[in-house]
Amino acid sequence: MRAVSKIYIQMRELRAWSIVVWRLVRYLGYRMGVGARPRFLDIYPELIVFFDRILRWPARLRVEGAENCPRTAPAVFAGNHFAKDDPFMMYRAVHRVCEGAYPVRYMMRDDFFIGLAGGIMKSRLIDVDELLEMLGALPISRGRVQLSQIKPFIAILREPAAFIMYPGRSRSRTGVFIEYRDGIDEPGGVTFLVAQAQRNRPDLRVAIVPMARTLDLATMKSVVVFGGPVYLPHDADRAAQRELDFHLIGLMGDLVEINVTHAAAGIIYLHCLHARGGLLEFDALDAAVAHALERMPRRRIGPAARNDRRAQLEATLDHFAAAQLVARNGGAVTLFPGAVLASPPHDTTYRALNPVKYAVNQVLHLPDVIDAIEDAARACVVSASE
Repeated sequence: MRAVSKIYIQMRELRAWSIVVWRLVRYLGYRMGVGARPRFLDIYPELIVFFDRILRWPARLRVEGAENCPRTAPAVFAGNHFAKDDPFMMYRAVHRVCEGAYPVRYMMRDDFFIGLAGGIMKSRLIDVDELLEMLGALPISRGRVQLSQIKPFIAILREPAAFIMYPGRSRSRTGVFIEYRDGIDEPGGVTFLVAQAQRNRPDLRVAIVPMARTLDLATMKSVVVFGGPVYLPHDADRAAQRELDFHLIGLMGDLVEINVTHAAAGIIYLHCLHARGGLLEFDALDAAVAHALERMPRRRIGPAARNDRRAQLEATLDHFAAAQLVARNGGAVTLFPGAVLASPPHDTTYRALNPVKYAVNQVLHLPDVIDAIEDAARACVVSASE
């Protein structure tokens, strides 16, 4: 029976690959002026199988809070944004839970790939903006949104279907949950789109679902957590709409999952910040991490942090060592305070140049988490001095 099941899975994957590859060949032909532009949205089950394999999503992605993901549309999924693959990872999370019960699109800047990679992303053979639109992206212009760009989102909710958007508007480069910059100082209007969709439609009730992706820098595995849906009353005025927009950011921020990397990074950062010396014992650091995690009873803690803490700490220190922030020598951990406290430029290299500070920034908006890490750091200092 197992052999039959394995053969079925292999045949299913082979079929999916053949369909997707043929569509890509047709797309290249279209770009060269041969044939019409092919469609991709009609083969999303095959695309899921295809991307599962090449991006290793089953091994890299875990989903929590599945009970909060609506099984029927309409819905708006509001998530945090820190990586270029957020739309695909979050789409995969929704699809995994709902098994493709309804179409899901996603909001994307219409000029993201302009000027990138020396123009390779927008050339005769490929236009990535166009290709992503064919794969479900709905383009929108930052700072100069047009009515024609708003209408498709309203239409989607009235189909009914769903889309993913990022109320923080801009991708976080430093790791902080919401990073406002470029003249942006408040969240985008999720409720505006919902209000327009529900207008003159008392029968339509749109679920607004907060979600958050947390990346563990040491393992490069992600978890997407769904929060409980909230709803905009049909009679909500503009002030009530904005109040819900801000509340939504808080709901999203609470969905960050705490891992060993967060706790270890915070302890190391504080140790350097307060000039407590450049040496820690691994066992003392491990005990401090355990102490920090125990003092976060209301937070989601990653399963690996509870079940395999020491191995996770080993992986974390190896990751920090690769960035030359710490060094391992037997049971001792040497810290390099200058590197740990450095603030790299706010660009895409921040995560690589200072993963300690990046990891701390991921949880900086959670006061109880910071309190627990500070308390653990004090305990770590005592253990190290003894």
